[in-house]
Amino acid sequence: MNLLQLTRCMFGLHQRDRHRARHDGAVVRSYCTGCGKPMIKDNRGWHLDAAAPGPQPASE
Repeated sequence: MNLLQLTRCMFGLHQRDRHRARHDGAVVRSYCTGCGKPMIKDNRGWHLDAAAPGPQPASE
């Protein structure tokens, strides 16, 4: 986790992890670099995925 980004997450400024982005049909899925919450990119852009389960640990 990125501590600087985690501070930004507290204000709703999540940033997706480029390395963990995966194409899933009509959308692209990734995780926030700060808090690890699932994110989704659709026609509105990147935002948190409310339908997904909680944060996933980063795979190394």
